[in-house]
Amino acid sequence: MMAGSLYQTLPDLISTIGQSDFYHEVERSFKQVPTVSKFKIISYPKSSKPAFLGGYSEPEFDRIYCESAYLLDPFYDVINKDNRNELVTLDSIIRHDFHSSTYYDRFYHMTGWTNESNFIVSLNDERTICLAYTAHDMPMNELNHELRPYLHAIKSAIRKHESLTSQIIESSHCSELKSEHHDSNHQMSLFGLTKREKEIVSYILQGHPSSSIAQLCYVSEGTIKNHRKNIYRKLNIHTQGELFRKFLN
Repeated sequence: MMAGSLYQTLPDLISTIGQSDFYHEVERSFKQVPTVSKFKIISYPKSSKPAFLGGYSEPEFDRIYCESAYLLDPFYDVINKDNRNELVTLDSIIRHDFHSSTYYDRFYHMTGWTNESNFIVSLNDERTICLAYTAHDMPMNELNHELRPYLHAIKSAIRKHESLTSQIIESSHCSELKSEHHDSNHQMSLFGLTKREKEIVSYILQGHPSSSIAQLCYVSEGTIKNHRKNIYRKLNIHTQGELFRKFLN
């Protein structure tokens, strides 16, 4: 059973969870399957364009797909549905006129793929990871049957990797924010700003207008405007742009 040989790749795959070469290892494991002719890992963020993960790259095709072709991809419609199957084959979702469609004419026929399966891993409401593969000398439904146990194992590894990576990024971001906050506070102290003035500067740097700062500080907007005049005077500046340049550059 090919799935059995794939399971032998899991120890190496698991050892890379949380590391930058994780998706390269996912790709390497699929290369152990002789009937898989091509394999892609695609990340689909909810609010931006997709991106390819792993080491396998076809620069021109990848660029065209990520720039615009993905919008016509039948799988893209499936990915955005709430109730869908995890494992989907192209010939199960296309219409009879697929080979005369714009997507096929402008993109798909150039890839050399004639059919494919996508294993769809939902991470959260904001992002989805797809494992896309095609085969030669084997019907896709037979290949999917062989791969299914392994795919569910790899889904767990992907979710663990993404969760761990998110925690690392969040922890790093919090550390940077704490450092930036400390540096800004130190800078503001050098200019003789009061505690309230420091608080107001922090809100301005976060993008709050005077009306919002007034609500956060439980004072009138006029009071905030007076504080801003004193802050500008102490910092020897005249505009909000100068304030940003002083503390954020």
